[in-house]
Amino acid sequence: MTVKVAAGTGDAGTRLLAGASGVGFILAVCGSNAMTPLLPGYMDRHGFGPAAAAVLFATYFVALIVILLISARGPLIRHTRKVLPIAFLTAIVGDLVEIVGAWYPLVLFPGRLMTGASVALSTGAAAAMMVAARGEKGRAFMATGSLIGAGSGLIAAILIAVYLPWQLVTVYAIHAVAMTICLGFLFAGLRAAPDLLAPGRDPVPVGEPEIADVPSAHTGDLDVVVDSSRSRDPGAFLVGALAWAIGALAVGAMPNAILATGISESLLVAQCVGGACLIVSMLANFAGVGLRVVTTLPSVGLLLAFGWSIAIAGLAVGRLEVILLGTVIGGIGQAGGYRVALAYITVGLTPIQQGRVAATFSAFAYSGAGVMVVLDGIAGQLAGTIGGAVAIGVIYAVISAIAIALVLRRTRVATPTVPRAVDRQTADTTS
Repeated sequence: MTVKVAAGTGDAGTRLLAGASGVGFILAVCGSNAMTPLLPGYMDRHGFGPAAAAVLFATYFVALIVILLISARGPLIRHTRKVLPIAFLTAIVGDLVEIVGAWYPLVLFPGRLMTGASVALSTGAAAAMMVAARGEKGRAFMATGSLIGAGSGLIAAILIAVYLPWQLVTVYAIHAVAMTICLGFLFAGLRAAPDLLAPGRDPVPVGEPEIADVPSAHTGDLDVVVDSSRSRDPGAFLVGALAWAIGALAVGAMPNAILATGISESLLVAQCVGGACLIVSMLANFAGVGLRVVTTLPSVGLLLAFGWSIAIAGLAVGRLEVILLGTVIGGIGQAGGYRVALAYITVGLTPIQQGRVAATFSAFAYSGAGVMVVLDGIAGQLAGTIGGAVAIGVIYAVISAIAIALVLRRTRVATPTVPRAVDRQTADTTS
């Protein structure tokens, strides 16, 4: 059995490029949560209502989804070396535009679009780069990086907004500086590793046999086998959307609901209770949730539905500790859901295939998150904060049940197979 290794594997240039790509992707995702603790401030300064604040938060998903869909079907992934610098530069410009939004509210929306574009462009490109440079470790990193970026970005944004002056400016300024530094390292890495994912190359992931070994739970990997139809599994996609939606609802809707209902008047408390979902998700990821613990799609689907139902119940009865319990449980489910679902549909793919499927999966996941946040804002405007939250909670639970049913149905009828090496090598030319 032969093993193909990407050019430059193990050298300093490849490590630098992989590091800059990975850190840049995490920072880009961090930027998506920079606005989250600022939403109450925008509501006060610019007079935004619940619906307007929800639309502002969800505007990010518009550019994100469109570009991810283009990446999934178009040639963007094959131009990873050009796309990544553009993604990082777009994030920097978006930060600068959102700084201006502290005084001119209308520019917040195009700034939010740029933030979404930066995350979308970096998602598929960074996925391809990490798999080309690090093989299966790079594949696992993308789901991990998304959770780390979302959790750490929220923590940093909350601390900066609460404890540093000029909260509507400082968060974006710090993020712009960090992205600029990372962009410099990326250019250095591209120059040091000129052959990695050069145009026309799609190597078999580093150190990976042409016929992929079946991962095993005994080796710490997900207990799944390679099945070419998995990249189109509707149940896995729906679980991914629910996993990302619970995080978006927890940080984009729950803190505002806590403040609006008077359960707490502290911005820090409200943000931490809602943000516990992403924070716990990040910590659970390090603890092995989705890798060694809670490794099945039905189990994480149940955790997601159960967690958000408890959080809504806590909001209805006005108890912060119950809301916190729900967001914590939901965070554990999110860690497992996003990671298990992504690994389930991408295991064994080549770098270009990985980038395309990861882009499609992320587009669907972010679509679900955006739709749920906007619906929550509209429901809150029409039925009041608690009434709208309960309505969205019911919708979330129903969709969770549908996702679990789809997964179980597919599990009963599917006959997993390991694709031949030739199938993996020719998949891009036939897609």
